[in-house]
Amino acid sequence: MNKNLAYWILVLGLSGPLLAHAADSSAPILQPVTEGGITYVSGGNGLEERQALDEVAGGYNLKLVFAEQGSGAYLADIKLLIMNMKGQKILEAVSDGPWFFVKLAPGRYKIAAESEGQSQAQQAKVGGGRLTQLHFYWRVE
Repeated sequence: MNKNLAYWILVLGLSGPLLAHAADSSAPILQPVTEGGITYVSGGNGLEERQALDEVAGGYNLKLVFAEQGSGAYLADIKLLIMNMKGQKILEAVSDGPWFFVKLAPGRYKIAAESEGQSQAQQAKVGGGRLTQLHFYWRVE
């Protein structure tokens, strides 16, 4: 066998596991963020990220979903403001993807969401051991 050919077979043979590891390391890693005692995680850009979020959903009590009205295409980079019913800011964040999970103290909250200059607000009651979900839909022109 040619020395160069043997070298490349050896290099490629050994690099297989390294390439497989590199592919694994590109799997979505969704890091929870804690600000002011409030923990949240966002993402959902692609099936793998949504599956990863589904796996951790049990640790949160509010799920926000962002999409285009009509098509249902998911949206990201949504500015969020979560306030208590007295209007006090609880959390200000940006959702990296179409899904945003947050763990809040039981109670009622007002959630304001903004995408490309269009704002919406909804109220949510969280607690009681269940996941509350709100869906925000924007018209795309």
